[in-house]
Amino acid sequence: MFISGIYYKFGYLDLIKKGNQATQENRFDSQDYEKAEKNLFASKDILHYNLGVRAYKADNLKRAADYFRQVIQESKSDDLKAKAYYNLGNILTVMEQPKEAAAMYQAALRLDPSDWETKYNLERLYVFNPKAFGEGNQEASMQQEPNEEANSAQDPSKGKGWGTGPNPRGI
Repeated sequence: MFISGIYYKFGYLDLIKKGNQATQENRFDSQDYEKAEKNLFASKDILHYNLGVRAYKADNLKRAADYFRQVIQESKSDDLKAKAYYNLGNILTVMEQPKEAAAMYQAALRLDPSDWETKYNLERLYVFNPKAFGEGNQEASMQQEPNEEANSAQDPSKGKGWGTGPNPRGI
């Protein structure tokens, strides 16, 4: 009985690994996550997070958002919740809902205040969507000022460069 339980657990982990590999390779027809979900050892929050990542990569933003909302409701892990909030913030930004995206980034920061990627994305929301937050009548432009050198965006020491940008987790 003990040996079969170990085998069953490794079978579940193997399905998760195969699902992650399929998602990385943009093979969205893989049913590995769905098979893993039926397993006795299934962790619904992790599966829903992975399904959200897969839906996002398949450009199904509404479905991805639904999965990340499920993770936020189901998970007991603050780390996984913070990642789900972060990814939901990214989705809402793409869907041009800056106020809702800001709320997701703020929730992620309450769970992980040291996350610079979330801070970066929240700051960009405020800078590039001032109307949404009642901060003026003009939107910021990504254009450089005329007297800045062309390469200043790549070298912050030469001007007002933005840096390299965020490295999204899972998405």
